[in-house]
Amino acid sequence: MRIATPAAALAVLCLAAGCNSRTAPAAPAGKRIAEGPAQFLSASADGTRVAWIGGCAPAPGGGNARFACALLAAPVQGGAAQRVAEGVAATAGTFAWGQPSRIVFAAGSDLFVTSMDGAPVRVRGGGGAVDFAFSPGPGRTLAALVRGAGGARDLAVWREAEGGPVVLARDVASFAFSPDGALLAAIVGVAPGRDGDLVVVPAGPAGAEGIAPPPVVVARAVGEFRWAPGANRLAWLEGFDPRIRAGTLVSAVPGGPPVSFAPRVTAFELSPSGDQVAFVRHVTESTYAAQLELSPSQAAVPGTLTRDAASFDFSPDGRWLYYRSGCAPSGDGCALFRVPAAGLGSGQSPERLADGVAGFALDRWRPDRVLVSFARRDGTGVDLALWSGGKFVSLDDTVLAGSPRFLPPDGRRVAYVVSLPTRAGVYLADAP
Repeated sequence: MRIATPAAALAVLCLAAGCNSRTAPAAPAGKRIAEGPAQFLSASADGTRVAWIGGCAPAPGGGNARFACALLAAPVQGGAAQRVAEGVAATAGTFAWGQPSRIVFAAGSDLFVTSMDGAPVRVRGGGGAVDFAFSPGPGRTLAALVRGAGGARDLAVWREAEGGPVVLARDVASFAFSPDGALLAAIVGVAPGRDGDLVVVPAGPAGAEGIAPPPVVVARAVGEFRWAPGANRLAWLEGFDPRIRAGTLVSAVPGGPPVSFAPRVTAFELSPSGDQVAFVRHVTESTYAAQLELSPSQAAVPGTLTRDAASFDFSPDGRWLYYRSGCAPSGDGCALFRVPAAGLGSGQSPERLADGVAGFALDRWRPDRVLVSFARRDGTGVDLALWSGGKFVSLDDTVLAGSPRFLPPDGRRVAYVVSLPTRAGVYLADAP
């Protein structure tokens, strides 16, 4: 239930937070389900539990540059937080939900799996794991980069019917499952002065002879890549320059002809169906600009949306492209816009949703709703609001930027972290 705030107090908060005409300052509406500093908040697939990293301290022998933390979890319906594991690194991607009550995590130089009511068990063959993920959909194949011969990283998978790992590719820098979980794409062969190659390999069981098929090369000299969220189409940066993290944007269905879009691209997103691609291209003609462009993925026909783009994302239903632009000099307070994912028609203009926006997160279950984070002038986190039906509803203030997320299975609850020391903790708010 929302806490009423007197008008005078609202005015004071507006001055502190930098409010605008499109939103009111937040009146805390959430319930704290766990106390203390938290980061890298993540929810189980059924939305019954959340987990996070907290209780960090300098790692023994690691100096101040390295921290060892606790992995904690709590039920969203109430109950004490549980310390799932110790010695987990204070970085993103150090744990992942495998099932509603099971978590895989990396600690020290090993990979572990644990349930909420059991002790952690070391994953056989998971030594030196630095990155891992579960496949989407049924089967729940676990993939990880593990220590291989000579210290290089191997891409290994553990399948439910198999006890040990199967190595699918060697000397791997990064990987990702296709949306249907049937394929793994990876960057292999990275070396000093040499970009890696983008390859694709089946993630399913080996063939009749028990031998995993060799990776198929999709493109050479690739820096970054990603799958479309709902289709087996890839996009990647070719001829990647790591100094400026830019390359030529290319897209293709594995095995199909590639389409090249533009050079000097630093960021890109594919629509859920893979039919559209949005990207930021850096141009220097007359004046410098970070130009947001939108094109069909099957043919390079880009159209420019803005010359000063920040973050952007397609709505989960593929109908809209949301983006931030017109940012303040500090870079955190921007205007939030949306346009049809197919592009603007003749005479159409972008729809301006809000000003002073530091970030946003889309609702995958009801794509017309957005969690909007507003920049605060005092620098103490962000103010969080729900945008739905063209209106804003304030949820909370001093929220840790990047932490808010809609919870499965229907997005009717929002989890987030409050960073203000006097209120620090993990919070849950209704978003009906």
